[in-house]
Amino acid sequence: MINKESFFLLKRNYYKFVAFVIIIGTVLLINTQLSNFKSNAIGFVPLNYHSQTFDPILPLKLQPNLNENLNRLIYKITIDIQTNARDVFVTAQLTYQNNVNISIENIIYIADIETILVESRTSSFQIYDNIGELFFEWTPTSDFHLLNITLSNPIEFNEYYTFSISYLLENAILFNQDFENNYIFQWSIINDEYVDQFAVIVNLPVIFSLGNNSIVSALDPVADYVSVDERRFEWSYYNVLVDEVLSWVVRFQTFKKSNIPTLKIPGYIWVLMIVLFFIGGIIGSTAVSLIYKSRTDMERKEIVETLLSQPEKDILKIIKDEGGTTTQRRICSLAGFSKAKVSYYINELDQKNIISRERFGRMNRIRIIDETFEKVYFDERQKENVDKD
Repeated sequence: MINKESFFLLKRNYYKFVAFVIIIGTVLLINTQLSNFKSNAIGFVPLNYHSQTFDPILPLKLQPNLNENLNRLIYKITIDIQTNARDVFVTAQLTYQNNVNISIENIIYIADIETILVESRTSSFQIYDNIGELFFEWTPTSDFHLLNITLSNPIEFNEYYTFSISYLLENAILFNQDFENNYIFQWSIINDEYVDQFAVIVNLPVIFSLGNNSIVSALDPVADYVSVDERRFEWSYYNVLVDEVLSWVVRFQTFKKSNIPTLKIPGYIWVLMIVLFFIGGIIGSTAVSLIYKSRTDMERKEIVETLLSQPEKDILKIIKDEGGTTTQRRICSLAGFSKAKVSYYINELDQKNIISRERFGRMNRIRIIDETFEKVYFDERQKENVDKD
């Protein structure tokens, strides 16, 4: 039989238990409401912002297929090595197809590029499609980064959707101490989904070039495509399986211009070259002038031979024999022509600018002013000598 004291003790313990249950229930209710509020608030994060949590999640292999209703068709990763030779900028472009008859509003992406450097760090995530930036929730772990991406438009059955993810991979490049100005970028990827077509592209800035060490290859594996300037490299894969590990190595160095020896010319050589240049110019211009004069004389000769009559040629011979200058009366006596005939042909030669007439006392002094007639004269002389022989 319970006494009165025991009854009051039991009653007090019962009240304590009820109070404890009420407190625990209230805490759980408040925590649930906060969690729901946090989950709902993610959809209202402004563009170019994201929610970052550090809640532990299951390892990748223990999770179900992250995008089981989607088919990853194309996966292209472009890596731009930065000029500081430490960081790389990564852009991943993905194309999915919806293979179920339900709308898909979210896609899970795992960024898990691993480098040989333990201090590598991923930052500055940006996610966007052809419309603009996308909402996403970022959950980093010690092994990878999980991104829960809200699409700008749901993917309907058999529709395609393409979006891009870009981020900075800091401290990803190793400086090779064995060779001067040589760097190594070595990284690997564990493929988290089956993909039909997979490509990796690496771009070097202009200040770098591929390494030229004969012991090891600059690209491992050998790239499927190398640009002409050897600053863009591409690898292509097909039907890449889940959990398949792919690795690459790019060895590069600071770009070195080819040292072409310059020819040092002494000062006196320059002076000599300048003098020879001027002498050559004078000789060249003189030769051109002589050639031009010769051609002009030949043309004038042809004109003289064509336009001069025989009496005019006879008169010119007489003037030439008289030393280039004579009188009109002397021409009459030597040519055997009448004064009127000599006067007529003198006028013709004067009009053709071959001779000039000057008044000398009561006589006209005739002087040859065009020496072209000499060729006619000598030709005629040579012809006469041949006829005599």
